[in-house]
Amino acid sequence: MSKSDPLLKIEGLRLTFGQREVLKGVDLSVDTGEVVVLIGASGSGKTSLLRCINLLNLPSDGRITIGGEAIYEADPAAREGNRVPTKTVNRIRSQTGMVFQQFNLFPHMTALENVMEGPVTVKKADPATTRKEALDLLAQMGLQDHVGKHPRQLSGGQQQRVAIARACAMHPQVMLFDEPTSALDPELVGEVMKAMVDLARTGMTMVIVTHELGFAFEIADRVIFLDHGTIAEDGPPKEVLLRPTHPRLKSFVGRFHETADLLRPFLEGG
Repeated sequence: MSKSDPLLKIEGLRLTFGQREVLKGVDLSVDTGEVVVLIGASGSGKTSLLRCINLLNLPSDGRITIGGEAIYEADPAAREGNRVPTKTVNRIRSQTGMVFQQFNLFPHMTALENVMEGPVTVKKADPATTRKEALDLLAQMGLQDHVGKHPRQLSGGQQQRVAIARACAMHPQVMLFDEPTSALDPELVGEVMKAMVDLARTGMTMVIVTHELGFAFEIADRVIFLDHGTIAEDGPPKEVLLRPTHPRLKSFVGRFHETADLLRPFLEGG
């Protein structure tokens, strides 16, 4: 992969469930260190697209490349669908850390043990080295005082930050976030958003699905609006969120009055 090539490239991606076509030929490129936020109404294909990147959803057609390597390519001759070997899937998922709406932590493990589990078990990493890295990651998430606690002893925001640290511990090339604050109480949303902003500032490549438009404005290099399985608008946050051209995007953004209040200073500044 040359320096000018995108880290993540999606070409002609289609996803079909039965007779319903969820993604209709999506093309998307994400550069190294870029933060891309996917927005859109429920059912627009945001989460489906995210899940295709690490093969939680198996595309019906198209091509996905990470770091110059085609991790998925449809085989038109395949009679039983485009199956991907388990070893290939596991290797792909090690390159794409994913943080879900639900925290999915192991309840019988401490925060530290949750973060260490993947590298030690999957990558056979040295436990002593992994422990040090895990402690550093938890400290970056502001959890240095909670490393020995089990999930039931942590707030939802703390659990989600452990989940982010756990995903980072695998040293992925791309981090995927599927509405990471949607399951949190409102007062806990800010701490997870701050952790993600701090992570973005380290240069991590990130693709984020969120309904928090103010957060999208703050963190994104690009905002992509999906509508009925296609990319309807793609550009910098100031263009997509402040000067939308697509009628459905205008309606979508207009529903978020708190976002308009947040962005008004930018509007007044031209």
